[in-house]
Amino acid sequence: MTIRDLTDRRILGLVAKKDGRLGERIRAARAERGWKQKHLAAEVSVEPITVSRWERGATTPDLEVLRLVAGATGKPLSFFVDDGAPSAQASPALADAATRIEAAAGRIAEESERLAVLLSELVEELRAARSGS
Repeated sequence: MTIRDLTDRRILGLVAKKDGRLGERIRAARAERGWKQKHLAAEVSVEPITVSRWERGATTPDLEVLRLVAGATGKPLSFFVDDGAPSAQASPALADAATRIEAAAGRIAEESERLAVLLSELVEELRAARSGS
């Protein structure tokens, strides 16, 4: 199991525990399509009993499977995981993560520009060397 898998499971676990409505949302999305549990199960390649467990809140799908559920039902992923109100504990952590991501994106953009200039210079040197030979 990777760190991403653990993170995805932790996020989904927190969401499922937070409002207890993930199963209800899966059921609503399925019912809106007029599908039985076995139809949704076939769409996302799981057993029908698995869908039943999700809807009862006995288990939680992993994030990749929930993405498949969202795609199959035509709902955005946020329909299943966003209650519209971030928790007070999550907000500072999310803000900090967003700040770190923005800073990293800025550094990547700067480095990309620097590399683009270096590559342009290298291409010009190669062209000059080729035309000079």
